[in-house]
Amino acid sequence: MTGDHCEHWHGLIALEVVGQIEAGQLVALDAHADQCPGCRQERLSLLPLAEALAGADPHHLDETELPMALQGSVLGFLRSADERRAAVMRRRRSTVFIASAAAAVLAVLGLVLSIGATPPGRTVALSGPGAAQARVTLTSESWGTSVQLTESDARSTSMSTLWMRTGSGTWWEAGTYQVSRGKSVDVTMACAVRASAISEIWVRDAQGRTVLRGYVVS
Repeated sequence: MTGDHCEHWHGLIALEVVGQIEAGQLVALDAHADQCPGCRQERLSLLPLAEALAGADPHHLDETELPMALQGSVLGFLRSADERRAAVMRRRRSTVFIASAAAAVLAVLGLVLSIGATPPGRTVALSGPGAAQARVTLTSESWGTSVQLTESDARSTSMSTLWMRTGSGTWWEAGTYQVSRGKSVDVTMACAVRASAISEIWVRDAQGRTVLRGYVVS
């Protein structure tokens, strides 16, 4: 039996369809539908609508196609869902924009830093008689090459001269330094030739003997 006294239950059916019914109301609706064939039939005929609501577009939904009791609840639910989806999309677009802007800033910053930074130096190992060894780092500069030499304490006291040999066979003197047995040497020198043109590095002592030698590997 249905009638005006079932209007309350029609409202609960509408809430059930849009997924907004409370647990206590659902229990009461179940009990009523068991005793009311009309509400039971309406409930059964409208429940499949719930499955379609998630993907429905409220802008293309004709209100006249819905039972009067469902129009307000169903359309309100759909429009709220549509607004939520729109808000999510706006947040996603904002997040993508921010991430893209941040990536662009980092790329520009990296370019600026790379332009202003000094290129990494090239390290050459030098070796000589016995345990004598040294390490030379060549760093390109606008005026030529900066030379950083580090030598162990294996050689006896001597004044030494660092020479650069280019691929064409030309020799360039980078400077002199003092070696003392038992002490390590760490000295910076300079050479007017380009770092890319240097092929060999030699160290000669005060008597002109070659005590250390190394090849620049391309």
